[in-house]
Order: sequence, then structure tokens, then C-alpha cells
Amino acid sequence: MRWVEPKSWNSAFPAPSITVHLDRLAQECVRAGWKVVPLYAELHPLLRVLHPAVPHFGESITLVPGSTSGIWWYRSSTGEDLAPHDNPTQAAAKITRRLAPYVTAALAARAHRHQATDASRPTSPPELAPSHPVTVSELQEQYPGVVCWWGLATCEWWALIPDGMQWKIVNASTPDGLIHAVVRTCSGR
Repeated sequence: MRWVEPKSWNSAFPAPSITVHLDRLAQECVRAGWKVVPLYAELHPLLRVLHPAVPHFGESITLVPGSTSGIWWYRSSTGEDLAPHDNPTQAAAKITRRLAPYVTAALAARAHRHQATDASRPTSPPELAPSHPVTVSELQEQYPGVVCWWGLATCEWWALIPDGMQWKIVNASTPDGLIHAVVRTCSGR
């Protein structure tokens, strides 16, 4: 990914042309199974792409001028140029590759939660032995880039583990279980 200096938004495409190209991308995203929400009333029109079952997580796409005159690019909210404006199919494929792992993890966590017993589950982390918060913090220090948290919706411990250009997600009902899952995943790299 590279940083691209902002350019004049009015240099080649007026806002109606931008929305036409975002609409073309929207059609491709809908074909791929995504829900789209056009946000064209903003200063810079953008297209919100999300999964209907996970509506609070998605990607915001805009159209920005490229380095070549007359070529604009679909750009993600992270600043990645996805595809030129004349290739919405490629942009939709990149959006799918980016969002699919996270949507899959969220849906798996939801299914896991529904399969749990009917016993009442805590909405905050259970009282832990004094060593557990330190242990989870040490885990994050020992494995740089690993992010750990308590899932309010799942009532379990979770960790995101960087793995090259991708991420792996693990969960466990206890901090010790999470530590074992992270160590097992990291040692398998």
C-alpha cells in the first residue's frame, strides 16, 4: 500500500460522474452478495459496503484521482487503491477478499454463541485470578501485533493474530485457553 497525496476533487470528474462509477461498483458488490449504502450527500461521495448479517462492519469506498490524467481509482477507507474506475468488477473482488474473513469470523462467533448452553452467561469478564490480566498483557507483549479482548456478545476471550498479509482469529472461554490457542497458532506459522 502506498500513500497518495490528495488531489483536487474537481480536476476531472464532477460529483455526478463519481456517483455513476460508484453505482457501477454497487451493482458488482450486490452481485457478489454484499449490501450497499450510497452516501452521496457527503462532501465526497462514498459507497458503504457491508454484509446484511453483519451491518456494523464494512468498507467505505470512494473514487479518487489517480496519477494518470483521466484515470480515477476506487479507494478503500484504509487508503488502498482497489481498481481503476473502469474496472468495478476488480474492485468488488478486492472488497470481497478484504471483508470475507471478518464477516466469516463474526458469523462463526454468533453461531458459536447460539450453540452454547442456555445457562446464563456473563456480560463482562468473570472475576479473574490476579495473574490473568497480567498474563493476557504479557501475551500481547510476547507476540507483537496480537490483539486480545473480551467479547461482550460471545462472552469469551478473543485474539487477532497477524499472519503475513492476513489475520487469524482465535477464541476461548478462559484466559488460559486463549493463551494456549495463541501459542498454538503462532507456533504453526
